[in-house]
Amino acid sequence: MTLRRLTPNFSIYAASGANPAATTINKFGASPEVALNTREDIWDGAGQYTYATTAAITHIRAGVDSATTQGATIEVQGLDTNWAQVTQTKDLDGTTSTVEVELDTPLIRVFRMKVLEDAVMDQQIWAGDDDFVVGAASAIIGIGNNQTLMALYTVPAGKTAYLTSYYANVVDTTNKTPTSTEIGLWVADRDNGYEFQLKHQVGIAEGGGGFQHAFNPYYKFTEKTDIKITALPADEPAHVHGGFDLLLVND
Repeated sequence: MTLRRLTPNFSIYAASGANPAATTINKFGASPEVALNTREDIWDGAGQYTYATTAAITHIRAGVDSATTQGATIEVQGLDTNWAQVTQTKDLDGTTSTVEVELDTPLIRVFRMKVLEDAVMDQQIWAGDDDFVVGAASAIIGIGNNQTLMALYTVPAGKTAYLTSYYANVVDTTNKTPTSTEIGLWVADRDNGYEFQLKHQVGIAEGGGGFQHAFNPYYKFTEKTDIKITALPADEPAHVHGGFDLLLVND
């Protein structure tokens, strides 16, 4: 029997780590309470996400102290003051988890945190600046999730991102059945000092479930570009999920 050599799928090749010049990024988020007639970003916090203008994301802590959160190891992924990608791990305070723990590297962006423990967190875990409250948090791990749910990402310095697809859906729950929900894909080229620009939008009718939109050719975004998904429900609040997939390559 003759074996045929197959050309590898590039996404599988990148995800495997075999190509050091390319990686895959999957971002997904959820907002269980998007206010009616209000455009909000899809992430663990309420309302629109506030983007730092300096590397002011410096500390993590639990929202409420508990035996489970005390000493828990947290991985924080983001960008440093030079917009270079940084992954760091820190333990919450082992005595009182609401005491702020300083990160080794201050961040201008944080786009994912996750718990590195064989335990389900029973309190929120936050990242922010010094002496911050939840309303000023830049990332929030929700109770029971063990990682952030943030449908946002920033392209690191020295990288180019290719957006392959994005998706969203609306979960029908009591008092959260909007007549329609407008989903938007937005980007902001911070390297050139731009604000957010709408790049694509889809409307989901009541009971319409969701969608996934594939880009062909892929959408190209350069370094220091913020990418996010928003939701705008009509007539009632909404519980919305959303996310997108990227191929990230070295410049």
